[in-house]
Amino acid sequence: MFNLKKALLATALLSMGACSSVAISDIATDKVKVESMNADPKEVMAEAEHGCAIYNRVPVPLSKRALPTNGYIPRYEHLFACMDPTQANAIPRIAAK
Repeated sequence: MFNLKKALLATALLSMGACSSVAISDIATDKVKVESMNADPKEVMAEAEHGCAIYNRVPVPLSKRALPTNGYIPRYEHLFACMDPTQANAIPRIAAK
């Protein structure tokens, strides 16, 4: 079951990679990981918002790290916490302009 889940995720990421430089690589109730290739930070945040919205939450950026590549196109993984918008440390994006 776990290998099937990984295979489906890899297939989805590969198919999305052809048309977009931003994709969700991991998602749970409390977090979302977004992979990007030289993407605009607004695109990364929009994808994180899309992932957290599934659980009626808002993304809070935590970290960004470089992923191993073949040397041609840098890839990054962005980690976001999906927070309840009523909590004190979660600021809805519309209010954070």
